[in-house]
Amino acid sequence: MLHLVTSKNAHAYHQEMQQAFRLRHRVFVQEKGWSGLEREDGQEIDRFDDDHAVHMLYILENQVIGYQRMLPSTRPHLLSDVLPFLCEGERPVGPNIWEWTRYCVEASHRERGRILSPVANALLSGIVEWGLASGVDTIIIEMNPLWLLRLVQLHFRVVPLGLPQIVGFEETVAVTASFDERTLTRLRDMRKASTQPGIVDN
Repeated sequence: MLHLVTSKNAHAYHQEMQQAFRLRHRVFVQEKGWSGLEREDGQEIDRFDDDHAVHMLYILENQVIGYQRMLPSTRPHLLSDVLPFLCEGERPVGPNIWEWTRYCVEASHRERGRILSPVANALLSGIVEWGLASGVDTIIIEMNPLWLLRLVQLHFRVVPLGLPQIVGFEETVAVTASFDERTLTRLRDMRKASTQPGIVDN
């Protein structure tokens, strides 16, 4: 089930957030080799994990197996402060635009081939559901260009902000991806009702 964690309810998710930070460490430090993020406690935490971040946790049998973070574009975020060179023109900013970062899924629950796993579908659906309810219709993503076609197939309207560049050891492009009810319908059509839970916001 997908859980929405903000500064208002984070006190109820202390253990789950520690699991999420450890999942981030396994994916981004151990798998992707982002050695600059390595910490002795095995948790990947950065300065953007503040009171303005929105965390989405996919929890199955008391274990966090999927995670993503949303950051408001009106405050410091990765594109503005860490990866500004990925944006060749005016940086997108506004209350309706948030940055999607640190998306990760436990290895045993990832998709195979072109089909989204139930966890990936739940995370993407969570962004759209939360966005439609919160006045957000566009996300900023720094990603491998291979994701471009998949996002278009999921009915996101994708606009590159610049040419792909090497970040770390991986080719990365910054894009905006806008969505509406049609995006959510597309995601719902792709998921199996028996494997797709909803959002819990405590």
